Amino acid sequence: MADAQWPYASYGDRLWLGGERGGDRPLAAVVRALRGLVGELGGTASREPDSLLAGLDALAAIGERVDWAMLSLVGEARARGVSWQAIGEALGVTKQAAQQRFAPYVKEALERAGR
Repeated sequence: MADAQWPYASYGDRLWLGGERGGDRPLAAVVRALRGLVGELGGTASREPDSLLAGLDALAAIGERVDWAMLSLVGEARARGVSWQAIGEALGVTKQAAQQRFAPYVKEALERAGR
């Protein structure tokens, strides 16, 4: 429910960003993951500043792990011969953008694996 200070649904509301079973399945998965992690760490989703900060901390941690997982999948895809074009399409970016972002890390990982 929105309040006078913030016009959008609160992080403390069950249907925040469409909720855990919302129509946007990737966003619903993020909501579930965030609420689950905050709960595992002993917190709850609410409008209280400490809860909002705990949510931000957990979301930053999830985002970092998503980046690592994406790099891992890109590296494995490249090692299995998937083209940069196909990887870019899967990520919703151009081939060049995918290469620019991931190629140096993939190259280093493959070199390390070969040692």
